[in-house]
Amino acid sequence: MGLVKSQEVLAAEQRAREQSAMELMAQGAITVNLSPRQQLAYDGAVRYASEIDARERAHYEQLPAQIVAENQRVIADLNAGKLYLANDRGDASRTIHFASCPSVRHQVDRDLAHRFELEHAGTVEGSWHTGPGNDYVAKWPNLMTLDEVEQLRAYRACQRCNPDTKERQKYVASSPKPSKLTSVTPEHIGREYQTLAGEYLGVLESYVVNRDLIVLHCSERDYRGTHDSLITLLPKQ
Repeated sequence: MGLVKSQEVLAAEQRAREQSAMELMAQGAITVNLSPRQQLAYDGAVRYASEIDARERAHYEQLPAQIVAENQRVIADLNAGKLYLANDRGDASRTIHFASCPSVRHQVDRDLAHRFELEHAGTVEGSWHTGPGNDYVAKWPNLMTLDEVEQLRAYRACQRCNPDTKERQKYVASSPKPSKLTSVTPEHIGREYQTLAGEYLGVLESYVVNRDLIVLHCSERDYRGTHDSLITLLPKQ
């Protein structure tokens, strides 16, 4: 019959497994002959770990009060009429949600935003991978009024909560690029043109191509130029 370890021995072995070599060295449970440079590096590492531990403990001590303050800020924004949330999509456009949308509840409800932190406080995950600047806390909700949303250059409405924005998807208007007069074709009859200086020529009614000259007959005035002259075709309205 094999030896049966006592509960005290099992508990001690478990504690030893959970402790890092650095902690055991600091407690004197492991002794290693270190060179002066190694000793200096070891002392610095112990000091750095102690500073991190103190900083993280301070963070978790104030965290409940921080969450209360964040929820109060969110409530103040909602009471001010900021009922829409704009999330970046990684491009020029943003996704617009109602603040009550289930897709963004983890941002608006700051208790949920910090849930992972609270659940892992004091653990390896909580101590080293959360706290100030961590990646596990849901980002702050960018709450807006409807007027502020409509002032955005581009956005896309959430398909889940279907907010009452003026457009389902608002695009950034592209700036018209000038092209040579030789680019004008019969398909452009009825399109609007302007000069490089921004002078509006009106709707193209007809045009004449000569050997050295092209003449555009537009609703506001005619425009003449060489084959290499530049003109701006305006986007369709």
